Amino acid sequence: MGFSHFIMVKMAKFNFSKYKNKNILLLCHENADLDAISASAILQLLLKQKNIDSEIAVPSHINEQASAFAKKQKIKFITSPNLKKYDQIFLLDFNDYDQLGKLREQFTILQKQKSFEVVSFDHHVVEKRSIDTSKIGVSNKHSTTQVLFNLFKKDFNEKMFFYACVGMIEDTGHFIVGDKELFSDFSFCLTHSNKSYNEILLFTKNKMDKGKKLAFLKTAQRAEIFEINDFIIAFSNVSFFQGAAATKLLSLGADVSLVYGISEKENSSILSCRADSYFKEKNNFNLVNDLLKELQKNLGGEIGGHSGAAMWKGNASEKIVKNNCLGIIRKKLLH
Repeated sequence: MGFSHFIMVKMAKFNFSKYKNKNILLLCHENADLDAISASAILQLLLKQKNIDSEIAVPSHINEQASAFAKKQKIKFITSPNLKKYDQIFLLDFNDYDQLGKLREQFTILQKQKSFEVVSFDHHVVEKRSIDTSKIGVSNKHSTTQVLFNLFKKDFNEKMFFYACVGMIEDTGHFIVGDKELFSDFSFCLTHSNKSYNEILLFTKNKMDKGKKLAFLKTAQRAEIFEINDFIIAFSNVSFFQGAAATKLLSLGADVSLVYGISEKENSSILSCRADSYFKEKNNFNLVNDLLKELQKNLGGEIGGHSGAAMWKGNASEKIVKNNCLGIIRKKLLH
């Protein structure tokens, strides 16, 4: 799956006892989603089993869906934590300084001063700029809850199995992407969660706000459709919700969706990419390795994500990004 920089770490090698008597923060990425908050809750429960206390936090924002889930499950979290209080920080569902939001400056300073140790549990590609280079993350997983399940499943209880299911459903776009291992892991977690699939599904559903509805409709309306080797590639643009919009294009029939946008806050271009499982397997295609690394060679910028969901951020016009992407995909599919 193209995650050769990751190293599988056996559960026995993760020594919980070393974290006793430490002030521990479980930090989610900015605009934390269901996978991040569920993974944090799982890790907090695992630590609690060992009589180790911890706090869950987000830099400043948590999305509505994750917030509603945390409220229903009574998962306590804080916003804008004072990082000086902690000597151990676990990153959940991210490993990139950009996702620290307003905490980035303080985090970077304190990390250089070695005020705390950092370990990341994540399922995205490890880059040279990654915060944690110890590589505890696992290669070909689809969610951080799946990562934790594979590392610590012998210690899981019903609630943890439930949370793992929620993260797997959400981060695959309700199984738009997946593989045999994902479905095997999900089936195991569902069986041991003491909940039905429909019960779990309810926790991943959320009333869509007007802004997201408009973003989806505009994305579909503006989509350009290209057929390459009998596969449908959809390219579009929208100002907000590029990732969610790209996922929505897959559900409308695209094999690969590419959604471009401009981040006025960071004065940069964004490209969110999605690829469905059949397309990936049929073409041995990985969005990071086969598309975005090539795009990065051509246009520079930063990349992140995994085989079926990834993002490029840089500075280039929509036309240049589109033409580069289509050229790269054509070369891969028609070689």
